[in-house]
Amino acid sequence: MINVLLSRGILGSQMLVEELKDVIKKEHKVAILLYSFFDHEFRSESDYQINYEKGSEYYVKMVNSFSPYGIGEDQLLFINYYQDTKESAIKKIKEADILYFPGGAPDQMMRRIKEKGIQEAIESHKKIYIGSSAGAMIQFKDYYISIDADYPSFRYEEGLDLLKGFFLETHYRRRKTQKAGMRKVFRAHKMPIITCPDDGAVVVYDNEIILLGTSKLYYDHHGVSR
Repeated sequence: MINVLLSRGILGSQMLVEELKDVIKKEHKVAILLYSFFDHEFRSESDYQINYEKGSEYYVKMVNSFSPYGIGEDQLLFINYYQDTKESAIKKIKEADILYFPGGAPDQMMRRIKEKGIQEAIESHKKIYIGSSAGAMIQFKDYYISIDADYPSFRYEEGLDLLKGFFLETHYRRRKTQKAGMRKVFRAHKMPIITCPDDGAVVVYDNEIILLGTSKLYYDHHGVSR
């Protein structure tokens, strides 16, 4: 199993392409889970469909993210929250070599995964998982959300049973609220915490963790890592 953790959609960057050129193959199919939107983002199903339809800004972004690996538009399987049934969503998951989780609201994405009954299918995939921001966070069995504009209070949440043993601080910008959240988490769990700024990335090959760009081990098992 391989897990790619990002803060921004930089999958097509030279740094990631160089790291993953032997992992992501041109024959791979990618299932993209369109479940991460905030409840307040779209006033209707129509708004949702317009945002994710073929040719939309997001659609083109996904095509461009995977094209550097030789993956074509016809190899992208979009899992639509409104249009895909449980059965069709699971079919796409099983067909795919890669599962991609977009950024947005991690807690609401997990709620929709459970609502649709596809959590077991996702967790049994055991191939390549790629996630940006919220899509990185939910790959952890247990994760936390630092205080920011979307979440006014610190909280712990339960994600997918894919990663454990360390925590991830996405969009790390040295904010006081982020540092306070990390201190809280370390004091409670005494586990490593990795910071991932927007130009950083973390790749987990089974039990081997690779830090790319500006990603850094902020806390190790003993405390702040220098």
